[in-house]
Amino acid sequence: MELLEEELEIYNSKMRLLNWLMEELELHREDKRDKLNEKGQELPLNL
Repeated sequence: MELLEEELEIYNSKMRLLNWLMEELELHREDKRDKLNEKGQELPLNL
């Protein structure tokens, strides 16, 4: 059961990170948006 809770916590953290990244992409100008998107693609989401 602990393993499932840890996996859920990791999943929720990833979702919060992705939501934050989407908000940042929506807020910034096109030139910064491309750079943020590029950096976001490098995030280690398969931990």
